[in-house]
Amino acid sequence: MNINENAIFNFILFIGGGIICLLLFIKMGNWLRAKRLRKRFSKSRQAEKEAEKILRKNGYAIIDAQKSKPLLITIGDKIHRYLIRIDYLARKRGKVFVVEVKSGEKIPYITNRETRRQMLEYYLAYQPCGILLLNMKNKSISEVKFQFENTMRQKVIKLVYFLAGAIFSLVLYYLLQGGWK
Repeated sequence: MNINENAIFNFILFIGGGIICLLLFIKMGNWLRAKRLRKRFSKSRQAEKEAEKILRKNGYAIIDAQKSKPLLITIGDKIHRYLIRIDYLARKRGKVFVVEVKSGEKIPYITNRETRRQMLEYYLAYQPCGILLLNMKNKSISEVKFQFENTMRQKVIKLVYFLAGAIFSLVLYYLLQGGWK
């Protein structure tokens, strides 16, 4: 082999080794990601089974688990459809609650942006009496309540109802006093 052939052989060996190492890196990364996901899903399934026990112990009856609800969003003239899936739908004292089970380190708190947005989406989609955040880290149930400021429309509606009630009361009083003779 002369120097020129040796350089070509080394170049091909270098490129081939690089490709093999790159493929091994990709395969190893995929394997590690899949392993972490399997572990996370296993932990989630175990947490949700334990969550059922905690809910029942605290007086909640489970209506449904892993319930999905389709939502439609219109953007311009195009309709987008997607599903919202909740962990549990539970009832206590006649009130229906959406229950979200959280088992991670950072996520189980309403101060976490993703958790807060998820709870708000559940609230708007299911319109339950309340939303329960079940923190599996410390086995606690917290009721999440969203408080919205009254809009002008809501204030006008309240004023109309108040005036209708006041007028009804005056008419009733007038009729009880002898009314139209």
